[in-house]
Amino acid sequence: MKAGLPRALPLALLLMAGAASAAEETTALGAKPAEQAAPAAYPVHSPGEEMAALRPVLIGKRYLDQAARRLAGQLARMSRQVDNPAQWFEDNALVVRDFIADVQVMYALEFPEGPRLVSRGMMKSWGMDYDRLHQRAMANLEGRHGEIRIKPVGKLPWLYVLDTEDGYAASRILLHWRWAELTLTLGNTLVLGMPTRDVVVFTASLEPEEIGQLRETVETVERHQGRPVTRTLFQWTPQGWQPFE
Repeated sequence: MKAGLPRALPLALLLMAGAASAAEETTALGAKPAEQAAPAAYPVHSPGEEMAALRPVLIGKRYLDQAARRLAGQLARMSRQVDNPAQWFEDNALVVRDFIADVQVMYALEFPEGPRLVSRGMMKSWGMDYDRLHQRAMANLEGRHGEIRIKPVGKLPWLYVLDTEDGYAASRILLHWRWAELTLTLGNTLVLGMPTRDVVVFTASLEPEEIGQLRETVETVERHQGRPVTRTLFQWTPQGWQPFE
């Protein structure tokens, strides 16, 4: 590889920032490639520190695709500076796996200076495959963000939200066994929306009026708040979450 380009560029971070909102996405993706890639802005961490910082992050496929399209041109221009563009593209592709419906899982390193999304090149440098990476990220999520605290929504007591401000509200949907514990007090009927990575709202009712209020809340939050995921509703089952119709 020619000088001036690190092995795994922090470009993936732009996808996390870029999907926040249309205005933020335009700002982030409008930066010059040299500014985006500035390696000096990212301190070096040991493999152990990287493994401890690994977390799963949920994102809607539509928003990931939008950001990826905007980055494609910049990646193509930057690839002219490397000796093996095909390998460079492969190493800098995000590690992404499907979760449910239009929701996908990415992986972030949660550092004090800011999160970095995990690329295939980073995953290979750790000697890991998709399954091992996911298992480690899930173990970290359970250990650091596994608690499910809920509170009712003001004047709509049949709606609940996750009571957290750590940026991993939606990621907790992956902890299916934690939600199984919640059904012991609220019942097996849990219908949930994750409009953004910071907001999870749900009800323990199938009453049409209350489901309608849930759907309206999810659509409003997804439309107007940053870091969107999906407008789709999901229902808890013992086998896993299922799209709610």
